Amino acid sequence: MARDTVLEQVEQCWRGVAPDPDLVPAPDENLFRGDVDSFVFIQFVRALGARFQVELPLVEIFENPTFRTVADCIGRTGE
Repeated sequence: MARDTVLEQVEQCWRGVAPDPDLVPAPDENLFRGDVDSFVFIQFVRALGARFQVELPLVEIFENPTFRTVADCIGRTGE
């Protein structure tokens, strides 16, 4: 079985904290749509940090809150 991509793992972290885990944005869609607030987003960033063992640049993620941005940040931070 192939390992999940970073983008897929980011989505899994989102499902763990999102108000409605069945409503998952597309990779380039804004994560703050719907009932998502900054508290949910902070939980999401914490879940990512635990999964990937990285500290993410919150300013960059808040400026462009998409799964793809998060995955790119993880890739750069993990290098």
